[in-house]
Amino acid sequence: MGIVLYDNPASSNAMKVRFLLAELGLDYERTHVPLSRPRPDWYLARYPFGTIPFLADDGYELGESNAILRYLANREGRTDLYPSEPAPRAAVDWALDAWSTQFRGTFFPAERIGLMHGDWEQGGSRPEDADQAELAAAIAAVHPKLDVMERFVAPNGTVLGSFTIADIAFAPVLWRWYRMPLDFAPWPKVALLRDTVTARPAFTAMGPAA
Repeated sequence: MGIVLYDNPASSNAMKVRFLLAELGLDYERTHVPLSRPRPDWYLARYPFGTIPFLADDGYELGESNAILRYLANREGRTDLYPSEPAPRAAVDWALDAWSTQFRGTFFPAERIGLMHGDWEQGGSRPEDADQAELAAAIAAVHPKLDVMERFVAPNGTVLGSFTIADIAFAPVLWRWYRMPLDFAPWPKVALLRDTVTARPAFTAMGPAA
């Protein structure tokens, strides 16, 4: 059957995987999974956690977007994207974990308020239509994390100094924040990272959504 990706166009975690699949030039099929919960019985029967995305590759099945990134890079022997040597590989793993544990959770509330108060699968909504006081408070909560990210990322438009799956993990949410009312000028390294990774042809090719 080849690769089948169970995803949703509006899922930033699914966007990560589509970005890497495009970067690797791999063909794959997509199966749509709705964002609404509870997830469909047919999906939970296949993948009990029910999170998005989920990958099937000729009988091998894998969940969790960062695990899928590691798997696909290893599958294709792309040590430029996911190094084989312990120290540089650990740096990529650190960046992936830092994204998930230190950064992502702080960004999401502002996205929920500013972009998701409409039908998210139909393009969501506009920040200007949100409760502005609530949105401003959620965006203000992101500033300290951007301060940390500014110290963490490299100055050349990548996370670690060269393009890896860490950049692929950061890219979808940073891209989403082009729509948010926040000037990234105080964080020039993060701004350059966002501009650089989302300008890659594979990012456009994977079909980013809301």
